Amino acid sequence: MTNDSQHDDAALAIELLEFMPRMQRRIYADVLAARDSQQDARWQDFSEVQATPGQLSLLRILVGRKRCTMQELAEQAVVAPSTATAMVKRLLAQGYVERFRGSEDWRTVWVQPTTRGEQVVAVYDQIYLASLQTRLQQLSATERAQIMAALPALQHLIDLEM
Repeated sequence: MTNDSQHDDAALAIELLEFMPRMQRRIYADVLAARDSQQDARWQDFSEVQATPGQLSLLRILVGRKRCTMQELAEQAVVAPSTATAMVKRLLAQGYVERFRGSEDWRTVWVQPTTRGEQVVAVYDQIYLASLQTRLQQLSATERAQIMAALPALQHLIDLEM
């Protein structure tokens, strides 16, 4: 590998690492704007939702898995157990999750989403998707085609075993 190639790979890696969080923050801002404007009818019952992106990510994990122990949840969210505990406490206070002790081992604490938590994730996901679709529609056909063409390589990047 030449120095130029290594430099190009490093620059690409930096761009990719910086791009994803910027895109997520931008779309999250769109979601908050939709919530605050109340123009989207899906928000009528959820105007008081105050979950952070991290809390929504944690809640999305719970919705997908149906229930987790606190340790599993921390591992899935890639956060410290104390961080997961603090996030769950905030979600619990908003009525999005419930905690309970294991029937076989009372020391095990399980967390699962409530129906309300599942609804919040569904609404956020719908508005998140709509925001991205709106942004994609503002691109040229050529730009959208370039993104589509890059998707297999990006998927391969995710699938690589290291």
